[in-house]
Amino acid sequence: MTEVVYESGLPWDPERPDTLIITCVDGRWYHHFQEFAREHLKAGARTDFMTVPGGIEPLVLFDLVPKDFNFFRRRIEGLVEAHGTRRIVAIAHQDCAWYRRRTIGPLSVDLRDRQIADLRRAAARLRELLDGVVVETYFARLSGTNPETVVFEAV
Repeated sequence: MTEVVYESGLPWDPERPDTLIITCVDGRWYHHFQEFAREHLKAGARTDFMTVPGGIEPLVLFDLVPKDFNFFRRRIEGLVEAHGTRRIVAIAHQDCAWYRRRTIGPLSVDLRDRQIADLRRAAARLRELLDGVVVETYFARLSGTNPETVVFEAV
């Protein structure tokens, strides 16, 4: 038997969440995504998250990098089947390093416009693939000064 190094103070809840949130891995934004899910989306304290660099981006690569698209698609389909996911929320964020370094497609493009176009394209693809699953898309950005805050826009 191995040594226990930590025990969570939270009780176990076997109920599966019905919402999947797809985001980028950028830790600067993650607690804002979690708060948005809990407070605005009313997704509850527990939500399934899929986080990869660039967030939803693999789902728009079906014609350019089908291996990335299929890897991501299979995992989403698996969650929908195994967890009974009924809602998918995709969130992109301002100043995404993955999109800044991306070399697929035009090299000089407005990142926000590209991310929003990708959110819309991925949402359309998910709606085609997953009958009966609601798909929502949002863009998170900084607002104000001293201190800056994070705001979310439906796109």
